[in-house]
Amino acid sequence: MADEPVTLDQVKTHLRLGTSEHEDAYLGILIGAARRAIENLTGRDIAVDVPTLDERDKDVVAQASLLLIGQWYSNREAVGVNVSEIPLAVQFLLNPLRVMFV
Repeated sequence: MADEPVTLDQVKTHLRLGTSEHEDAYLGILIGAARRAIENLTGRDIAVDVPTLDERDKDVVAQASLLLIGQWYSNREAVGVNVSEIPLAVQFLLNPLRVMFV
């Protein structure tokens, strides 16, 4: 399993789920999906690049992960009201970390 930018405990705290293990497997899927979405958006390999980032940028990646996970946890279907593919806040956080190809 790749290094994830957030832990299961951080996700549970963010979602205010407490210590129940009822949805741990599902949350693990969301954590992996958030990492992959961030990799796709930034062009970075999280396992390789994030450990080399400064602490502020690591916090940005973690916050973007939590926002994505929260969005997906609250909206479990592909369609809904006021749901975008990637929330604007996530794009705002991650755009400075994008690798630009020439």
